[in-house]
Amino acid sequence: MKKIFGLTMGVICLAASLSAQATTVAQLVVRGTITPAACNLSLGGGGIIDYGVIRSGELSQTAFNPREERTTSLVVNCGTTPAKFGLTLTDLQGGSKVPGILGTGFTEAQNYGLGAVGTRRTGGYSVTLRDLRSSGVVLNPIMRVSAGAWQNSDGKVAQTPSQYSWRNGVTVTPASISQLTGVIAVKAVINRAQDLDLTRDVTLDGRATLVLSYI
Repeated sequence: MKKIFGLTMGVICLAASLSAQATTVAQLVVRGTITPAACNLSLGGGGIIDYGVIRSGELSQTAFNPREERTTSLVVNCGTTPAKFGLTLTDLQGGSKVPGILGTGFTEAQNYGLGAVGTRRTGGYSVTLRDLRSSGVVLNPIMRVSAGAWQNSDGKVAQTPSQYSWRNGVTVTPASISQLTGVIAVKAVINRAQDLDLTRDVTLDGRATLVLSYI
């Protein structure tokens, strides 16, 4: 009986020793949340570019039909918190693109579709960033493809994965700003009349998503 008692006491003493060691270690947890600058993006007129009624008799049968350029305002407001951000555009009508319709000076990545009626494609349009400013300071557009190096841009906007931002100095790197104003210029080009179904109304139906992202 004494041997059993002695063994039991040994276990109790070991447990007490382990318990004492466990209380010498504690964990420190540091918590918090870093929130991106609260920036708001808006386009004038709800982002709608309306070419109104176009008479079929105005259209060339055998050549592409460029229309006049139209614009809408672009505003980004980050309150009082400067931030580096950029814009990407995704063509929601990319399947209706008419190759080569924009002409010289544009790439196919800068060609956005105007929709289609059945299998007949309506046309295309270009998007250009202009007159970018922050607190009266002129900004120059820059761009990169995916996560590549930034380079100067003429403002003509190619579709994602191209990303656009702006610089306020010589260095080609995004400027940290709290507000941005500018103009989005759109120029539509309608397909050849011989390639349209002009027995019924043909609606210009260009749609693109503009996304503001932090850099």
